[in-house]
Amino acid sequence: MTIAEITTSVRTKALTYLSETGETIDAFPTSIVDFVIEYATAGCHFPTHFTEADIAGYLSKAVNSLAVACVEVYDKAGGEGQLSHNENGIDRTWESSWISPRLFQNLPNFCSTVK
Repeated sequence: MTIAEITTSVRTKALTYLSETGETIDAFPTSIVDFVIEYATAGCHFPTHFTEADIAGYLSKAVNSLAVACVEVYDKAGGEGQLSHNENGIDRTWESSWISPRLFQNLPNFCSTVK
């Protein structure tokens, strides 16, 4: 799987997740998918010698988590940076003010700290 194929797969799954909850949109925003993949890739701290194919190999194992992260970003529209949000009598509370770290637990972290 290539990064482009992962992007397409994540976008399709994110749209499917939203559709299953009754949300009606024609297409899932590619900008959110691109951002989430970039965010996940940065968090993995892939070695500089890794090729795109190496990175795609790891990301392809996390397509579902990436799609859920995309939906999480989409759902926070209007409440970015907040842990809770109230609008028109609807209260929403999130684990994180950004993307929930638990969504990326299955991705490798090649270097978390250097001493």
